[in-house]
Amino acid sequence: MSSTLYCVDVETTGIDLKNDRLIQLAFLKVRDGKIEAFNDLCYTDVEISEQAMAVHRITPAMLEDKYWPEETESFLELERGNVPENFFISHGNELDKTMLAHEELEIVMQCIDTDRCARQLLSDARSFKLENLIEQYGLAPKARKIAAELGIENIDAHDALSDALWHYALFDFLLQKAGGDIERLVELTAKPQMLEKITFGKHKNKTFEAVMQKDPLDMVWMYVNIAPDWEDLDYTLTYWLKTKEYFWKKAQKERKEAMAIRL
Repeated sequence: MSSTLYCVDVETTGIDLKNDRLIQLAFLKVRDGKIEAFNDLCYTDVEISEQAMAVHRITPAMLEDKYWPEETESFLELERGNVPENFFISHGNELDKTMLAHEELEIVMQCIDTDRCARQLLSDARSFKLENLIEQYGLAPKARKIAAELGIENIDAHDALSDALWHYALFDFLLQKAGGDIERLVELTAKPQMLEKITFGKHKNKTFEAVMQKDPLDMVWMYVNIAPDWEDLDYTLTYWLKTKEYFWKKAQKERKEAMAIRL
């Protein structure tokens, strides 16, 4: 029985993994050489942050007449395909999987994270942002060709369907780098990665090393409050906190206490 690839991207009300919600779900379904596109805006009662709106340009007015995520055609199709023999592909699995889990869709497909795979297979990459990888490795023509075949006129960054097209182009390139071994991409995805810079909050764009030197208590706070739901962040903070025994012990103690309160 052949497997199906789902190259997925979502847009959300923000980047808070606990409180933000899905507002666009798009993916390419690839099976036996046939490619289909699915794309839906989704209704939510969670406020869209100004920062998120500035990126994806989805406004509350655009969602007023839309269905809840679990009622959309895209969601129902993804739900039908959510079996262990299929593959869930995105650039940074964490956000996509978490937002789907908020809608009670726990992904059991084999996961391929093109970000993690790129970091291990593309040693000459100048940046691991999706659009930069597409540009550096000349993958845009492939994405545009598929778009034309599907009748998609424009490919724009931070539109979920456009990003899903880019995911597929990047996945296909990484699969070639892995010698055509898709299971190797699954294995590379399973390895947690060391993050270089913080992408959120008051320390955004600072390195973890710099924050550990100047504001170690902020590293403790991130370890206790954010890292439990973010594997790569947990891996990175654990590494840096262990460089200073006092703060590592403090972080462990406070996380244990926080977990006990949640229970």
